[in-house]
Amino acid sequence: MTTVADRFGTRVPGPWLCSVVALTVLSASYLGVLYRAVDIDGDPGLFFLVVGGAVVVGILLGRFVGPSVAYPCVGVLVAGGIVLYTSTIPEGYSLVVSVDALWMDLVALLTGLSIIRIINAGVWATAVAPIPAFLTAYFTARRQYGRATLVGCVALGFLILTGDVDTTIGLIGVLGATAAAGFGDLARRGSDLSSADTLVIVLAVIVVLTTSVSVVPGGESSPVLGGTGDEGPQTLEGGLTRAESQLSIRGSTSLSPTVRFTIESERRAYWRVAAYDRYTGSGWIRTADDRSYDASLPKPPGETETVRQQVRARAPVSVMPAAWKPISVENRSPRVTEFGGLQPTGQLEAGDSYTVTSAVSRADPAALRNASAEYPDRVRSRYTQLPDSTPDRVRAYTSNVTANANNSYDTARVVEHHLQENWNYSLQVQRPDEQVADSFLFEMDRGYCTYFATTMVTMLRTQGIPARLAVGYAPGERVDANQWVVRGLDSHAWVEVYFPDHGWMQFDPTPADPREQTEQGALDSARSDGDDDVDTNQTEPTPTPSPTDEGTDENASANESPTQTPANQSDGEGANDRNRPGPADGSDLGTTGGSDPTDEGLPLPTPEQTTFGTIVLLGVAATIRRSGAKERAYRAVWLRRQPRTDPKRDVERAFDRLEYLLERHHRPRRSGETRMQYVRDVGEADERRVAEIYERAVYAGDPSHVLADEAIGIVNKRVKKYTVV
Repeated sequence: MTTVADRFGTRVPGPWLCSVVALTVLSASYLGVLYRAVDIDGDPGLFFLVVGGAVVVGILLGRFVGPSVAYPCVGVLVAGGIVLYTSTIPEGYSLVVSVDALWMDLVALLTGLSIIRIINAGVWATAVAPIPAFLTAYFTARRQYGRATLVGCVALGFLILTGDVDTTIGLIGVLGATAAAGFGDLARRGSDLSSADTLVIVLAVIVVLTTSVSVVPGGESSPVLGGTGDEGPQTLEGGLTRAESQLSIRGSTSLSPTVRFTIESERRAYWRVAAYDRYTGSGWIRTADDRSYDASLPKPPGETETVRQQVRARAPVSVMPAAWKPISVENRSPRVTEFGGLQPTGQLEAGDSYTVTSAVSRADPAALRNASAEYPDRVRSRYTQLPDSTPDRVRAYTSNVTANANNSYDTARVVEHHLQENWNYSLQVQRPDEQVADSFLFEMDRGYCTYFATTMVTMLRTQGIPARLAVGYAPGERVDANQWVVRGLDSHAWVEVYFPDHGWMQFDPTPADPREQTEQGALDSARSDGDDDVDTNQTEPTPTPSPTDEGTDENASANESPTQTPANQSDGEGANDRNRPGPADGSDLGTTGGSDPTDEGLPLPTPEQTTFGTIVLLGVAATIRRSGAKERAYRAVWLRRQPRTDPKRDVERAFDRLEYLLERHHRPRRSGETRMQYVRDVGEADERRVAEIYERAVYAGDPSHVLADEAIGIVNKRVKKYTVV
């Protein structure tokens, strides 16, 4: 009877083990991408449970059961995944029976729709992940390595097409697939690891080519062997106001002083372009769909004031800024996002204009303080989302800072004021790899608007307060009572907080004076360089406003819109103003994420750099072994350098060297021909003399230093003559 031990084997052959490891790497590459979606918007515990269960069941079925049972299990997994996901989305079951809807969703995914943008992305990933995990485990257990590799490649390739696989993960997956197929073939043929030279060389070539040219496609541009992953300087406007579905938080940036719009408006406002709801830890995703404009948009709840704005583009742009909240548009038929943002159907050219009417909330601080904390389920679930990997210290720190606030409004004001007062403004920062808000709070001492706004949203969400990131333009330069000139350097990010019965209210945690001084400096520099697109006929160089003047303007604007500038602070707020994390001695906090890093010494390699470097070194070693270069190098040293030991061994080694030279220069020794006969037959007089010395030293027992010196001298001359390796 076959036992379990017999079935699994008493030992694990090298190629089989290597193939299993490679398949694990391949599976980890696509499961890691799916887990990222679960971490952002899902239940990691459930994800690990269903994936782990699928792997265990796949292994057991692969060892003990045939395809007649295993393949129906795949159908069960598919059906279960469909039920799990469709039960969590509106009208989910109607989509299942709609072939057109399913086909459109599939095409969208295959043409670049990131899975992170899917409604309930974490549930979707949890529903999908067990299927390839089960099949890979099943085929691996049956030692069908080619099929297991194919399953992994299909899963990884699908995620590459959705744009969720960056170059590094793609490379890791390709290396895993290549190694799995190669080692699996060795295992199938019964070969050992000594035959894996060619495979190792191929893996090394893949690494070298991918790090020098873009071989592996990826949805995100990222260097394979780069350092911090910082994407380098770019304009703040380009990073914020493209109105795309994904917003990446970048490192150091610069300002564009080019005039973008002139806006005639009945009041000062932040000119909003878009909002983002899903925080990934390293950036933002907008999950909202857009639709055609149908002549009107809903007003926000509560008491509002109508504000009319005429916007004229002064340069080609692809955005339509407007004061929040727009309710009608003239001269254009834009697309409208679910979050109320306006997007032009085509690029606006210089001179194009449109008119927007907005309904601006008139809610005062007292009304917002008394607003209910009973949020609709759809608002709470969507706008309090945080990645599961967000460190708990963010929540603990925020709770401490806001301990004296007893309502959502005061909590938001405390956080806003705390960030303004305790962090510096700078465009020169080093972007953290992950968890931007956590890094900004605990490892950085400065940043620009994206960092301030992201951190405030994260802090509020840890307290269960719905908040989201908004982007657009600050008011700009006021050139008349009702006219503003808006430049690229006015691009900005701020925070919107939800209040029942009032809607979304604006908060801005970025320090105003340092930001405006930086913008003025960029404008002054452009003017001194003679740039002709930074002014209109209504603007002219003016002295940098003093802090006193700016403060007066802010106070005036506070009367216009109490939700745009700090209102009366809650009691006790000042006690927390300096309660920020960091060294107790007050030393610089910018050790990891701060600007102008001055790290001493060479940076340590990342795990990816170490892994890929090891593969390249193994490939070099395999190439050397395969080409025989190692043996040739050894022979070159062996021929040219003879260390001295004792006379007999010295003579023996000299004779060995001579024989090697003669075989390379004349002919190999024939079968049955003794070494002495061979040397006497092909050698010259002095070479035959070495044979005589060898005979005396080995057979006559008459070694001496003099004879050894003579033999070595003769052979050394022959080495120089033949110069053969």
